[in-house]
Amino acid sequence: MKHTTLILCILSFAVGAAGCSDDELTRRPLDGVLDPLGGDRDIGPMDVRMLGPISPRTDASAPSSLDAGPGSPQRDAGPVPEPDSMVPDEPPPLPDEPGHNAGWIGGPCDGDGDCMYDEGFCLTEEEGYPRGTCSLDCDRFCPDRDGMPVTFCVDGIVSGNGGCVQRCDYNVFPNGCRPGYRCETRPRFGEPDVGRGVCVPGAEEFDPEMGACLDELDQRGVNYDQSAPISDIPEDAPHLRCTIETPIRLRSPVNGITWQYLDNEPSSMLMGCELAIAVHRLSQVLAEFDVVAVGHLGTYNCRTIRGNDGAAHLISQHGLGRAIDLRWFRQSDGTVYDVYDHWEHGVVDNFRTPEAAFLYAIAQEMHARRIFNIVLTPEFNAAHDNHFHVDITEGSHFIGTLSEYGRPFDCPHLEH
Repeated sequence: MKHTTLILCILSFAVGAAGCSDDELTRRPLDGVLDPLGGDRDIGPMDVRMLGPISPRTDASAPSSLDAGPGSPQRDAGPVPEPDSMVPDEPPPLPDEPGHNAGWIGGPCDGDGDCMYDEGFCLTEEEGYPRGTCSLDCDRFCPDRDGMPVTFCVDGIVSGNGGCVQRCDYNVFPNGCRPGYRCETRPRFGEPDVGRGVCVPGAEEFDPEMGACLDELDQRGVNYDQSAPISDIPEDAPHLRCTIETPIRLRSPVNGITWQYLDNEPSSMLMGCELAIAVHRLSQVLAEFDVVAVGHLGTYNCRTIRGNDGAAHLISQHGLGRAIDLRWFRQSDGTVYDVYDHWEHGVVDNFRTPEAAFLYAIAQEMHARRIFNIVLTPEFNAAHDNHFHVDITEGSHFIGTLSEYGRPFDCPHLEH
């Protein structure tokens, strides 16, 4: 499919209005036009944003600010800088390409031939995409490929149609995107109320006020990578936002304990900085129980909480990077305590197995020591049959299990 970039017709008032002919509609960089994927704005019905970074005008005929010309007010401009001092510093070189999506949508390219799929094309470095980016025409959805980051269809890349870009993938790239790109929420082509974090050209932007929490992680000796702020739109609630203002990738091990997704190889976990502190505190407690490894079911996930009317009213603590689901714990002798396999319902003592007693004790410790503000066990409801949901909901102190009197704790309307 032939693709064309939207071209801006610049009106020159000194000469008269000039139009764009059909043969001028080609995919090329546009000086002075905003990148459609760049800049910060609220997600809503899209205005048309053109392709290409902002470029300062460098018309040789324009008068110099150092030479006001005859009849112009004079000012003391100070010494004229040496020519070398007027040359802007070269930007630092980008790190090497990790190559995780080479030949696929979002991967690097020098030309269309580097995009190894049907009708693929390359958004080049001259068009504002560092080391190029493979794309594809789309009208709503983009294809996905096993082993590659997921894709998303956005507006403003090709004339009259959508263009495919890579969604931010923190399991593949430490900061979600290739070097030279950052993660930003953008609406889907044709659906302005559905947005996802996608990779756009530009440097990562970090909030300097993140410092206090990150300083505490440093003091605790936690191994982590800082990530750019996250803002996603849940599919079932375009009026809500999943946000993490201080996201990090917490690396395993944590305080000597291995953390892994189920039975996969140990890997880093995307979460808010405050949750990382709680996970580090939990690791200290688990060491007292001779735990050497933990299997979890996930941290950040942009999802909502539904009310009694079935409508999505709130963002889950997972969508704020403040929750983690714990599945199993393994001790140094190889003994595994699995929530799904070993939890015993309706019991607070006289457990049939030592595994059940162990899991009950862990749940009580997380609650009693206020490591987490919310602890939900399989006792809470059927949705938690295979894990402990723990989070740091502000202002809460609740455990969803049985009390010592054999009655369930009462916390109306609590979900996660």
